[in-house]
Amino acid sequence: ITTTAYTTSSTAQTAIDTWSTSTYRSAKIIAQITSGTSYQASEIMLLGNGTNTYMTQYGDLYSTGSALGTFDSVITGGYIQLLFTPVNSTTTVKLSTTLIPV
Repeated sequence: ITTTAYTTSSTAQTAIDTWSTSTYRSAKIIAQITSGTSYQASEIMLLGNGTNTYMTQYGDLYSTGSALGTFDSVITGGYIQLLFTPVNSTTTVKLSTTLIPV
């Protein structure tokens, strides 16, 4: 289990976590997102087959009734990247990630 934190400075999509496809195939991620006094918590399951990623996001909780951003994933250069696109420019994302080896 790893923990990471990332603070955005724009609303552009950004890679907020990365791991090798040759080392890890799947992950379970718990995300806590903060923007001002608004909060979101989400759980994500992610699977990579070396070429494509497959993910589902569930268990979403919002303190304001709407999402503070969206998640996506991609494989680039042998690495799975977890991508985040924030609604607001200054947003902090904290992740607790469980990686499962190939």
